[in-house]
Amino acid sequence: MVKLRVYKWLLMGCVIAILIFIVLIVNQAQVENNSSSIFGRNVYNQSGSVGQIADPSYAVTFPIDHASHDLFDIEWWYLTSNLNDADGNQFGLQWTLFRFRNPNSSTGEVNNSDSTWHNNQLFMAHASVHSIENHWFSEKFARGGVGNAGVFQNPFSLSIDDWLWENATNSNNLLPASLNFSAKSKSGQYSVLTANLSMIQTGPFVLHGEQGYSIKSMSDHASHYYSAPFIDMKGQFIINDSTTQKRIVSVTGKAWFDHEWTSQLLDNNTLGWDWVSLHLANGSKLMAFRMRLKNQADFVTGSYISNNGLQTTLEPADINLTPLNTTKVRGKALPLNWQLSIPSQNINITISSIKDDQWNDASIPYYEGMVEVKGSHIGRGFIELTGY
Repeated sequence: MVKLRVYKWLLMGCVIAILIFIVLIVNQAQVENNSSSIFGRNVYNQSGSVGQIADPSYAVTFPIDHASHDLFDIEWWYLTSNLNDADGNQFGLQWTLFRFRNPNSSTGEVNNSDSTWHNNQLFMAHASVHSIENHWFSEKFARGGVGNAGVFQNPFSLSIDDWLWENATNSNNLLPASLNFSAKSKSGQYSVLTANLSMIQTGPFVLHGEQGYSIKSMSDHASHYYSAPFIDMKGQFIINDSTTQKRIVSVTGKAWFDHEWTSQLLDNNTLGWDWVSLHLANGSKLMAFRMRLKNQADFVTGSYISNNGLQTTLEPADINLTPLNTTKVRGKALPLNWQLSIPSQNINITISSIKDDQWNDASIPYYEGMVEVKGSHIGRGFIELTGY
């Protein structure tokens, strides 16, 4: 009888193993079929409907547009910061809250039953801190409507579990604000970094493109997009690891915030994008991106922002953004060095990654890291590479 039971459990184990193998094969096939979509899925399918489309006549208004735009398929509140400690050591910080609309929800834009678990809003958040030697990274997921994630008012806040961006004056404004999160080491010895930071805005919001309507290609790709590129950040990193006592590292630096929402970047024609945000030493700011699209020429555009916040949209004819070479990172050939020129602004610079491996090994993997600027101007900033 005992042997019979053992054989029975062994047989069940074999069946389960075979089923898991089949599921993995099917999932891999789906990933390969959707490999041209940077988010690994094609929302434009028979069972899902496309969300609201970006409208060139829409007027971005503050503070109302800091909030969530739930009818759009994807939205993100995105922060990067170039920081230094008292000894001059560099730290690169990224914190992002993503919102996805589930296109396969049956009815309704918020709830399709009495249960909050049927809410069609999905949230994902990433927290990343790089030093030259180490990388701390964590990600979180949540369903909207349950209460542990979302975008809230009175005061304005972005949260997922215990990660929190919160207005410091109890208002609906984005800034000033505090930011608190934690992340785990992804290289070297195990450690946990907890960030307690504060941010103040030192310049205006910037609307990209045509008053916040940002064109991404010569076809139908567009988004609503604005930034807060003038942010001073300060605070502490509390680092705990397995071999040393707790360390408290005080940091200060410049931060850049982006808020973007769209339903037109999730199709399989979108191969990926390359994006930079730069703090130049003369006080001006620069954002540029290259959209890579199937069977279309790359589309390059951006914004030049003077030190007093005056924005100039850079049309494709105004700007040249060209990779100089590629570097192997995690087996991928990534363009970590770029030439960027804007003749109208007398800008001709090279942009280089400060640290080669700044890869976020997330569920949706991508490159996000510190860069330095040399040439006609000097400065620091961030680069994002997706779809590689």
